[in-house]
Amino acid sequence: MVINRQQTEMRRIKALTIVGLNQVKRITTWHYRVKSQSSDQWYEVKYEFVPHNDWVCDCPDHTFRKVICKHIESVRLSKKLRNTIIANSDVDEIETNLEFTCKCGSQNMRKDGVRKNKACEIQRYRCLDCGNRFCNNIGLRSKVSAKAITASLDLYFRGVSLRQVRQHLLQFYGINITHVAIYKWIRKFGEVVQPYVDQIIPKDVSGVYHVDEMVVHVRKEENDKGHCQWLWNLMDSTTRYWICSKISSTRNIDDARAVFQDAKLKSPKPLAIVHDGLGSYDEAFKKEFWTRENPRTKNIRSISVRKDGLNQKVERLNGIVRDREFVMRGMDHAESAQKLVDAFRIHYNFIRNHNSIKKTPAEQAGIKLDLGQNKIENLFKLAMRSQSN
Repeated sequence: MVINRQQTEMRRIKALTIVGLNQVKRITTWHYRVKSQSSDQWYEVKYEFVPHNDWVCDCPDHTFRKVICKHIESVRLSKKLRNTIIANSDVDEIETNLEFTCKCGSQNMRKDGVRKNKACEIQRYRCLDCGNRFCNNIGLRSKVSAKAITASLDLYFRGVSLRQVRQHLLQFYGINITHVAIYKWIRKFGEVVQPYVDQIIPKDVSGVYHVDEMVVHVRKEENDKGHCQWLWNLMDSTTRYWICSKISSTRNIDDARAVFQDAKLKSPKPLAIVHDGLGSYDEAFKKEFWTRENPRTKNIRSISVRKDGLNQKVERLNGIVRDREFVMRGMDHAESAQKLVDAFRIHYNFIRNHNSIKKTPAEQAGIKLDLGQNKIENLFKLAMRSQSN
């Protein structure tokens, strides 16, 4: 009995290792393939309702010895892990909201042919109430469903690496694509949505803007400090609305002026600019905000980084960006780095709820877009509709 218990526990440990190495491939709900630990062979693990009403495996351990092998244990563990992830993740809202509607509001529809383009074929639908034909597509040339794409974007912006997102799609959706395709979705999201959201001026911001710069690693850019660039972030104090972000190779006066000029285009006139005392800020402030007329914008230097400092909010934002950059292990070019940061800024402002204010910074700043449950998909569609008008 002791030996059997030890063997059972050993199989569970081996099953945990198999799952950790991502060697469990989900074919359907009741069909999996599990890689052998001693060869390149893959075993078939299926659920048989008759006569076993249990999982069966074609490996020798289960076929001849009639024991619950490590492959079956790994499938059970994988299914349990998947249910746990879906039950406790924000992705649950995206994955379970599978219904979509016609522009008339009806969900009474049927498939009606496909639309062909250079990249793929996209399923068309016909509304049985109004007769309208349409595609449930968010503007990306891909056979992958909009729900899977938006789930991928959300996972990436929440700190999951591209390759881990790819494994998530393969294991939970059965979608086999490269991490490069996911990266292209992210860039496309930023390119489409950024012009739309940047034209929206937040009305309920406090007017006290925090600005700070941080070093980011850009692999294919080089200067006297190595493969580094400067990322400038400017955000509102009360709403936590991330107003602008700029990548530059230096941090001189012209770079600081570019940040302030961008902020003037995207937000109301500030009451105060809070910074860490860098000389470039003072000179750029004189060029962009100083005036003899009242009310004047205040230039506040907060050099301390301790509890009596005033710039902790933007420094906290820098920490969030740093966590994202750590998973990415740096970025490639200054141009691509700028596009990724802009896409991350959109997700920060419009998609994720801020822990302190319990809503998105955009909602706190008075921007009401009514994005519903799947905010990424609906924001994408609003931006695409804005381009077509």
